[in-house]
Amino acid sequence: MVDAVGASGNQTLNNNGQITSSLAKDFNTFLTMLTTQLKNQDPLSPMDSTDFTNQLVQFAGVEQQINTNTTLKELMAMQKLNQSTTAIGYLGKDVEALSNLLPLQNGQSRFSATLQTDSAAANIVIRDSTGAIVKTIAANGNAGRQEFTWDGKDSDGNQLDDGVFTIEIVAKDADGKTVEGYTTVYGRVSDVATDSSGTLLGIGKMAVSLDQILTVSEPKNKTEKPETPPDDGDDPKPEQPLPKPDDEDDPTPEQPLP
Repeated sequence: MVDAVGASGNQTLNNNGQITSSLAKDFNTFLTMLTTQLKNQDPLSPMDSTDFTNQLVQFAGVEQQINTNTTLKELMAMQKLNQSTTAIGYLGKDVEALSNLLPLQNGQSRFSATLQTDSAAANIVIRDSTGAIVKTIAANGNAGRQEFTWDGKDSDGNQLDDGVFTIEIVAKDADGKTVEGYTTVYGRVSDVATDSSGTLLGIGKMAVSLDQILTVSEPKNKTEKPETPPDDGDDPKPEQPLPKPDDEDDPTPEQPLP
């Protein structure tokens, strides 16, 4: 299952709520002050029309800002709902995501590595959750994309438990300078989680956001069940022709009268 990570999202909503509450408080304070000022102005020296107009403009600006914040909150809620509806369609699908986190599912994982330029030597280093190196895979030093499959075994041949690992491209050019690159990972979506920070897809024990998804495909091992032909015993038997009557059973033809 995917643990929804919502600390940053909750903080954002809390900040929005505090801002809206502050604006509403300022709005009410401004209205009280303006009303009090109008009640207590000197009849012989009323408020200057220009100042009064400026205060009304400020009043309208505060009100508009409060309404804008409310509308934005409603739009954000609708966007989250649409994302959740879309994410449900990913369940059971194989996806490719831009990430350096590698999910190991059922003892298997697949990923790609892309080098920006040619390198003199390149390796893919796989680390566990503690940061320890569990496997190093030699890569082609040529620039471009390479596909890899890992059977979940460490350098000693021990089968590791399913989980989330980290992959890193370690590549140097002829001058010993680091060659930049990026990785993508493959996995099957098993969970969908939504919190205040957005919608997340669960790939095994790993979570990715929708904007990390690059490709979506049907599972390769998913085959349609062939239709089972009916048993021979269930086939309708063809009608058998009626047996021809024997000659002895034929009626004797009538003899002509003498």
